[in-house]
Amino acid sequence: MSQSVLLIAFPATDGEALPWWHVADGSVQAWGCDPDPVMASQAYGPDQAKGDVKVIALVPSHLTTVIGHEPISDVTRGQALTAAILAAKAQSLEGDKVHIVATIDSAGEPVTASVGRDILSSGLVHLKALDIDPDAIIPAGWLLPVTEDGAVSADFGFDHVVRAENIIATDDPVLRDILFADRTVRPIAGDAFNTMMAGAWDKSDLNFRAGPFAKKTRRAMDARQKRRLGWMVAALVILSLAIPLVQLAQYHWAAGKADDAALASAVPVVGETEDPDSAERALDKRLIAENRGNIMFPVPASALYSALQQVPNVSISRMAYGENGIVSATLSAVRNEDINPALLAMQEAGFIITATPRTDATGSAQADITVRAP
Repeated sequence: MSQSVLLIAFPATDGEALPWWHVADGSVQAWGCDPDPVMASQAYGPDQAKGDVKVIALVPSHLTTVIGHEPISDVTRGQALTAAILAAKAQSLEGDKVHIVATIDSAGEPVTASVGRDILSSGLVHLKALDIDPDAIIPAGWLLPVTEDGAVSADFGFDHVVRAENIIATDDPVLRDILFADRTVRPIAGDAFNTMMAGAWDKSDLNFRAGPFAKKTRRAMDARQKRRLGWMVAALVILSLAIPLVQLAQYHWAAGKADDAALASAVPVVGETEDPDSAERALDKRLIAENRGNIMFPVPASALYSALQQVPNVSISRMAYGENGIVSATLSAVRNEDINPALLAMQEAGFIITATPRTDATGSAQADITVRAP
């Protein structure tokens, strides 16, 4: 699809009718002058979105100042443009109140254009009220071609412009005598005018929509990008679910492998069993039958010694172990109250105890206790 461009006059006042030109397929398709150029031009067809049509606003020459500058050698393009803007600002009587932009013309020379900030702000407000957000705002005279000799003029309806090289001014008889007295002025009209308007987008380099007046871009996704994003989101969800599922399967596989290894290790001791729980119960029964397991001497004995470590004033004067898995002992202390913390500690650890307090011949407190594992 060829570039579709809607050119409109930059509004100077509110509610005025604006001249417009609709360019499509490389030529001017329609033109007119209406308060609502978009509605009148029907530039946005049924199959076109706003982004498919470029909008250029043309600022009248009496509101802008275009200046050509001498090129500077051995500098980058950016440095040359910056130097030109600074020079134009220094030459302006109201440098802080004008908006200045720059470009490099076809001859390789820097060119600047300036317009009042208040004029630019006010015009953008008027265009916004018409739901128009131009892609470029350029001096109307910038569309006129540069001729090697003489000058050219054009009548836009809202602006009469004359240009010679980078001298662009309102086509006024007084200015003609001052600026273009020694030049022949050739008017651009008819087909030549339409051809000039058709090439407007290629001349949108001297664009006032820069810096604080730059157009805010809205990122939009086409249908293909939306589908791609949807597939990416779906893939991410599937991957997020697959990772824990794979890990869970690995854990189950590892646990099953460990159970098989445990059953294989238990076979020489307890014989064939159905599952690890059955093997554990069979092993406990065998340990009990052989006076081992929880009723072995080290289990209750270690619990007794662990409890006594918490009460340093209590000592053991006797200890015995029976085949029934019960440890009997005699604890000694100055007072019975000193023995009680040790007994409570063993109870809290889950051991079954009995205690019979007494006093020996020296008057020391003693307790005959039994300790049995649960």
